[in-house]
Amino acid sequence: MHQDILLHGYLKTFKTRNMKRTVLITGSTDGIGKQTALRVAQRGNVVILHGRNQKLGNEIKDQLIRQTCNNNIEYINGDFTSFSEIEGMVEVLVLKRLIPHVLINNAGIYQTKYETVTDKNIEKTFMVNHLAHFYLTYLLLPLMEEKTTPNIVNVASMVHARQIDLNDIVNPSDFNGSEAYSNSKLCNILFTKKIVRENPRVISNALHPGVIDTKLLRSGWGGGGSDVNSGADQLLYGAFEIPKETNGKYLEYSNEANPADIANDEKIQDELYTLSMQLIPK
Repeated sequence: MHQDILLHGYLKTFKTRNMKRTVLITGSTDGIGKQTALRVAQRGNVVILHGRNQKLGNEIKDQLIRQTCNNNIEYINGDFTSFSEIEGMVEVLVLKRLIPHVLINNAGIYQTKYETVTDKNIEKTFMVNHLAHFYLTYLLLPLMEEKTTPNIVNVASMVHARQIDLNDIVNPSDFNGSEAYSNSKLCNILFTKKIVRENPRVISNALHPGVIDTKLLRSGWGGGGSDVNSGADQLLYGAFEIPKETNGKYLEYSNEANPADIANDEKIQDELYTLSMQLIPK
């Protein structure tokens, strides 16, 4: 009897872990995102690539299909400086019945100069690294909650800010690219914790992917770092291997870590949520 129960439990776990999942990875035409997409596809899952260059996206899609012999790879185009393009992405996902089980919010930029986007003049780093993912998640979350074990992985960074003034996130007269990036990565962690507080059925964690040799690292810090496979390891852990009881956490190298104290401040989490809701389309 005991062995039967153990076998049943094992088979149930095996079936759950090996069930095909639909995984959307933002910013997946190069770097960590592309490598993660390759490895997710190698596991036999449905992969949704994302980028802002249709031609390149289609080329990467075809390349990954050839590499993995997995035909269940799609590409969706959307510029994260545009709310309307994010809305268009969700419309396509709904029409194609490609609502993800797992959303990996990976896309990110490092700005060396001050630049605003949208008719609300939102600073570009904040828009792409936080607000675009906030809006995409906001639109997808009600649909994802109908899935089995919906999971949202937010790619943050160990260089996230230790403090933030939400009334003055970016000062145009004294713009600092590193500060803008660090602020946006703190926002990723704050948002993760807010998701879990408001949506108990959803698994969501923020993680540091490591110091990885990508275009973003080279543009902000001059290069170096580990191979993209190392970063993909972290994203795969957050998407597939993390224990269900690990929720609303910040991870470094697949281990729970302590973020800046401000990241755990529910008042700041709520204030960021309110600000973000004010900035997205009604």
